[in-house]
Amino acid sequence: MVEIAVSVKASGQAYVALVVGAAPEVRDSVALDALEAADTIPALDGLVLDFDHYGRVVGLRVTGAADSILAPSLLEAAEGGDLQNERLS
Repeated sequence: MVEIAVSVKASGQAYVALVVGAAPEVRDSVALDALEAADTIPALDGLVLDFDHYGRVVGLRVTGAADSILAPSLLEAAEGGDLQNERLS
């Protein structure tokens, strides 16, 4: 079974790595707050999808409060400290 790596910062932001091993370079990022559904799904305001060179989803950035956006089970398994490659810096 593949384990999803979740890193959480003290600020409440988080990164969910959707790859196994070394993280690839992120080429594009798409904020989900612009979607029409963001009016009815508040979590979309705090989510950004990261894509690699080939357009594959490689990560999910949580720019809002992770405890309001991610499932509690993900947060319980999260690694504390810096986010993957400091993508939120």
